[in-house]
Amino acid sequence: MIYLSMTLSKIFKYTLLAIFNALIVYAVPLALTFESWFFLSLILVIGILVNIVYFTDRFQPMKWILPGMIFMLSFVVFPAVYNTYVSFTNWSTGHILTKTQAIGVLEDRVFTPDDQKGLEFEMYILQDIDLNFYYVANLDSENILFGKAVSDNEIFSTSYATHEPSLFIDGEFSTPDGYYQLSGKEQIANSTTLQELSLVIDKNTRAQLYKISVFGASTGRLTSTSQLYTYDEMNDALFNNATNTLCPVVKDNFECEGKEIEPGWRVYVGGENYSKLFSSQRIRGPLGVVTKWTFQFALLSVIFSFAVGLLLSMILNKDGLKFQRIYRAVFILPYAIPAFVSALVWKGLLNPDYGVINSWLGPLYEMLDIEPVKWLKTKESARSAVLLVNTWLGFPYMFLITTGALQSIPKELIEAAKVDGATGIQSFWRITFPLLMVSISPLLIGSFAFNFNNFTLIFLLSGGGPPIIGSEVSVGWTDILISFTYKLAISGGRGNLFGLASSVTIIIFALVLIISAISFRYTKRLERIYGNI
Repeated sequence: MIYLSMTLSKIFKYTLLAIFNALIVYAVPLALTFESWFFLSLILVIGILVNIVYFTDRFQPMKWILPGMIFMLSFVVFPAVYNTYVSFTNWSTGHILTKTQAIGVLEDRVFTPDDQKGLEFEMYILQDIDLNFYYVANLDSENILFGKAVSDNEIFSTSYATHEPSLFIDGEFSTPDGYYQLSGKEQIANSTTLQELSLVIDKNTRAQLYKISVFGASTGRLTSTSQLYTYDEMNDALFNNATNTLCPVVKDNFECEGKEIEPGWRVYVGGENYSKLFSSQRIRGPLGVVTKWTFQFALLSVIFSFAVGLLLSMILNKDGLKFQRIYRAVFILPYAIPAFVSALVWKGLLNPDYGVINSWLGPLYEMLDIEPVKWLKTKESARSAVLLVNTWLGFPYMFLITTGALQSIPKELIEAAKVDGATGIQSFWRITFPLLMVSISPLLIGSFAFNFNNFTLIFLLSGGGPPIIGSEVSVGWTDILISFTYKLAISGGRGNLFGLASSVTIIIFALVLIISAISFRYTKRLERIYGNI
């Protein structure tokens, strides 16, 4: 029985490995086709690790660690490395494809030769006993073309039209046996279908119904699928078949007669995106305003939410307090509501004309004889509103962590301080607060990093507004770095500048990393001083 169970487990293991390897083998050609070298590297590394670990018994501990490593590589390491790579490229709208893919797109473009533009001719519509449609195109007295009219899906599988001069006798059209000529009314009844069909003349040319005539023959027109561009590999250039000109490569596009041809392709541009952020005055000016406010927003959000959370936790951290659990549950409620829902609700509450906040404050405005606050409409009110809402969203978390930290502080220390004559305020600042900071400093650093990139709140509550009047780029007074990046690189109306956006995110990462490193160093000092108390 034991041998049988071991055999079944091995069969199950090798079956899963076989399926996994089959998926790897399937993904490798796809990655090569699309020239996704980063993705190819990732799947090869994961594939090698899985096979080495699970096909042998030499790495027994790794069998449990590897799944976590795979998730870390896939969702942490790979995005970070790939984002860094993108920041050194021109990846943007019009430059998303590789050069090979861009050439393929350009070679698929077609044009209509000048001698075929506007050319019209007589067209006769026939139908056989199977209700299939046939076209007769009378291009001129020497070119009478006849064939089945087909849809776009059938164009490459159907036969070319044949030359049938016998269909005209003494200049008059004669319907061939086995076919029925549609009248003008019948053509009108089937016009939707007929205008989607084509008579295939050769690989580049088709004849389509242009105008339906109730009297006599209808009118047809030629449409051409002649290849517009042909890639010249020897000269690394495109040849324009319409103008018979050569279009050379200029950096990341082919250039034809002084004009760039879209799409271009991705190329390595080094630090161009980074230099653009600091050398361009139109970007550098707003970037300075946004960076200053980002630090203020992140720091004040942590301070306010921490202060409110700590105050509430200290009030409720008393033995014998009635309804203590109910109070705590009520204070945690904002934390249980999704942040985006709260942001949208607050946006409605803060509406300067119809919001509840101004309705409640109406008597106060009248008593003080002042104008109602234009929430989210002016710089000061918008920034105050953003901080107010973020404090509302953040204080339950601070309440939770400070409550836990306060309960872990030995009560004997506070009692000893009282015996030594310390007041409540002295005990708090000399004992409670330092010990509290030892426990929660890493969490405060994490909260600062979260608020530094709190895109959801800014985007949903204020949209970054109100706008900074006179700025050459789209930016508002409540924009933080991440929302400014979104406006600058994604929604600025100039396409998606992924390379520029990635460079800003790398700068944000560096700033948070430096601040976190300094803060953790300070935390270690606190641990050395108060950790043994």
